[in-house]
Amino acid sequence: MGAMSRRRDLWVLAVLVVLTGCADRDRPAIADGRLTATPGGLDFQRVAVFDGREAQVVLRNVGRARINVDEAWVEGPAGAWQVSFTHEGPHTLVPGSECTLRVRFAPSESGPLPATLVVRSDAKREPLIRVPLQGAGVDAWARVSPRQLDFGRIEAESSKTLNVTVINPTDMPVEVTPKLLGADRDEFSAATVSLGAGEQREVPITFSPGRVGRKQVALAVSPCRGCSDVAVQVAAESLDRAVVAEPPELDFGAIPVDKDSFRLARLHNISTEPMTVTELTLGGTEASFSHGAPGLPLVLAPGEVRSWEMRYSPGHMGPAEDKATFRVESKRNPTTDVALRGFGGAAELCVSPLNHDFGRKPIGSKTAVVVNVKNCGASNGGPLTLYGLEFHSLDGHPDTDVQFNVVPMQLPHRLLPGEEVNLKVFFEPTRAGATSGRLLMTTDVYSGNSTEIDFTGSAQEHAPCTLDISPVALDFGTVAPGKGAVLGVKVANHGGDLCAVKNMRLRDDGGGVFTMPGGALDGLVMYPGDWFSFMVAFSAPAAGGDFAGLLQLEPANPTHPLVLVPLTAHSQNACLVPSPRFVDYGVARPDCPMVPREVNYLNACRAPVTVSGVNIGPGTTDGEFVLNDTPGTPFTLEPGDGFTVEVGYLAQVNGLNLSPLFVASSDLPAPLLVPLIGESSKNVEKTDAFVQQDGSKVDVLFVVDNTASMVEEQPRIVSAMPAFADAALAKGVDLHVAVTTTGIDAATNACPGGARGGEAGRFFPVDNSRPRILTNTTPDLAGVLRKNVDVGQCAAVEQGFEAVRRALSDPLVNGADDPRTPERNDGNKGFLRDEAALVVVFMGDEDDHSPDSVDTYVRFLQGRKGVNQPQRMTIYAIAPTASGCPTSGGAGTRYAEAAARTGGEVLSVCTPDYAPLLRAVANKAFSAQDRFPLSEAPDAGSLVVRVNGSPVTTGWSYDGATNSVVFSTAPSPGAKVEIRYRRACGG
Repeated sequence: MGAMSRRRDLWVLAVLVVLTGCADRDRPAIADGRLTATPGGLDFQRVAVFDGREAQVVLRNVGRARINVDEAWVEGPAGAWQVSFTHEGPHTLVPGSECTLRVRFAPSESGPLPATLVVRSDAKREPLIRVPLQGAGVDAWARVSPRQLDFGRIEAESSKTLNVTVINPTDMPVEVTPKLLGADRDEFSAATVSLGAGEQREVPITFSPGRVGRKQVALAVSPCRGCSDVAVQVAAESLDRAVVAEPPELDFGAIPVDKDSFRLARLHNISTEPMTVTELTLGGTEASFSHGAPGLPLVLAPGEVRSWEMRYSPGHMGPAEDKATFRVESKRNPTTDVALRGFGGAAELCVSPLNHDFGRKPIGSKTAVVVNVKNCGASNGGPLTLYGLEFHSLDGHPDTDVQFNVVPMQLPHRLLPGEEVNLKVFFEPTRAGATSGRLLMTTDVYSGNSTEIDFTGSAQEHAPCTLDISPVALDFGTVAPGKGAVLGVKVANHGGDLCAVKNMRLRDDGGGVFTMPGGALDGLVMYPGDWFSFMVAFSAPAAGGDFAGLLQLEPANPTHPLVLVPLTAHSQNACLVPSPRFVDYGVARPDCPMVPREVNYLNACRAPVTVSGVNIGPGTTDGEFVLNDTPGTPFTLEPGDGFTVEVGYLAQVNGLNLSPLFVASSDLPAPLLVPLIGESSKNVEKTDAFVQQDGSKVDVLFVVDNTASMVEEQPRIVSAMPAFADAALAKGVDLHVAVTTTGIDAATNACPGGARGGEAGRFFPVDNSRPRILTNTTPDLAGVLRKNVDVGQCAAVEQGFEAVRRALSDPLVNGADDPRTPERNDGNKGFLRDEAALVVVFMGDEDDHSPDSVDTYVRFLQGRKGVNQPQRMTIYAIAPTASGCPTSGGAGTRYAEAAARTGGEVLSVCTPDYAPLLRAVANKAFSAQDRFPLSEAPDAGSLVVRVNGSPVTTGWSYDGATNSVVFSTAPSPGAKVEIRYRRACGG
């Protein structure tokens, strides 16, 4: 039903009231009262729907008798009009008195809403009076938007304000009232606003959380006075912290000392507001942790994750802890921390070599190289496990046709700290041309589970091998139970081309009784006319018996690819007991007659024995051993009797010679064996060369560990340098000093000097930012030396010996520039002087990991100054010792061995002051050498001495006790001394 119909059809009784406050007198019987209303009509004009407007109507008794006003009501639209007395009744009006009515117009719909105010009294002539009422409802209420507010996720103790837009599209003023509901309404605030005609306003709603969690709250907005509420959905959450670390702790795990491990510290802004990160700092309790350039301040967008690289390079063994602190612009949580943990010491994989070129080999050959795999981590670093070894082709051929292979081993293979295993890798070419392959080694080492070792080689075709094998069978005769014997096989190349032979091994070891003392021979290549011999041993079991075995060789001959040498032996207790059981002539010379050796035989039985024959059986070279004095056979040997056999060795065939000496007796089915062994060498002449040292000239090379674990030690090295410089200057030594590092391969720019930590023997600094070869005349020698030993900490592997070998080898030692590198003028020319003594000082907190043996490097360094002049080349070391300490990585056994072999010293790297050792180095007396030891015993009268190329016949003598040539007056510094002699014959 429409609004106008309702106005026509609905008439309500407004209010029935009882008059009060008017005069209360007796009403005359013949008089009458008259009631008037002022004003005679009300027009409320336009009023907003749900708003209200009031006016008063005054009722006055203008008659002569009192009147009782009984009630007043409005006839009109229901709910739009209200009337009430301003005073409580009863309302009795005496003549001239008045009462007041309050009329309220509150339209609930728009449009004209006329009505009539009706007042009923007990007046006789006019009991009802009517007052017309006019008014119109206007649809005036604010429009509210949006209907949803999302405050997102913000940190507690912060605040965020969002606005609700209210618009009044009418020409009437409107009052808008926001109301907050719900359990968390106390964390929100809003204010009532009034809107003028056509006005638009923003109503701020502020979220100021104090408690953490999702909020239960709603917003009800009353768009006008009396209007129904408009619901606005509200979503909000309060966080304990807006910026969180993911993860809150970085555990680097166990890392070898000197190695690097990198982890990412991540900050996540889990709020919906931007957050500013201003600073990154470390706690400073552990020097092993560091970070890259932080790039702060920066703003983390809502939901954004940023990462910072953190580095752990343990400078000591054992646990390490620190904290990375990020400063955040936040009232509640001004910092976000990331815990840093690590452990110094882990399994560390050292592999040498990482690549190898086998060179050019014949097809059918077999060449081996040993790859050393070592767990070179600290003693507390735990085991390393080798899981897999796989060869892959790199030359385009399938993996099934790869020309390289490795000796199989039981996998997985576990290596404890310090343990190592040698992998034998073979090149066995079956096709001509160049080839390459890689061995992929899988381990559980921290830095990555795959290590690649590359191999190259090339193969050529040659004519089929023509071999001569002697003897064609090995017969060990009789060997007493529990005893052993060795015989030999000789392989000679009788062809006109190269001959490759491989896989010389026991095909059948007779149940374990036959062995090859030198081990199986993988392969070798012989030139025409060359030959070689190898031993085969027989170990007779206690039970005796007859045994057979088989030896094999594989020559490069397609028609005869396999050669077999039968092995036979018998073992039982014999009546004859030989003494000695074998004869070893040692190393002989063809021109030196060997003293014959005797073998005595005793009949240890209680019965006579008949000796039926004495002979030398087939050997590697028949005729090298001869019988000089032998009793005629047959003869009978009574119990307890004996006889002697004299055997000579001619030593005319170069190399190893083996033959069997057989004695046949009546108690044995096979003759009794006594092996004959000798080696002939043609190397007769020998020259020992020396360069006389100058006691006033010293070349000193410092080799400083530049790995990441040198955090504690490098400052001590720097501090000790003035002690060395002052002592050297005080002694007046003509000094050359240089510094290099233990780094071979470039690492990172964290190391100064221009080579990124990979000096590879070049003197520091490679970029020539300071003098690299210092002398006793260098201004502020101590200061420059301090700077030069401050080499940084970025390398991963200590290869001190290898660095020295490269530093003192071509092209560095004699060149001003290394042609292999892009850096200019990075050679070491001018440092090493022939007449000066050489001192090498290694400084590091972990042992050397260079690829070759200590002996190789020591011989190289001694060769720079003369092998038999140890005082001219001395090695010192500041390195880990057996006692160790938390900041060192294992014991420096290689450095200690090198120092001991050259007369040097080792100081523990754990010592807080390195100055005493460096003073000892500087104060070492390099006196002139007057005694020159020979490497072998000379023939009397064969000595020829030359100084600077000229023969010297007087002023020297030979001291047989020390096997030295002694000068009465020492040669002058720098003099070249050569002593040539003929090796004495062995006897």
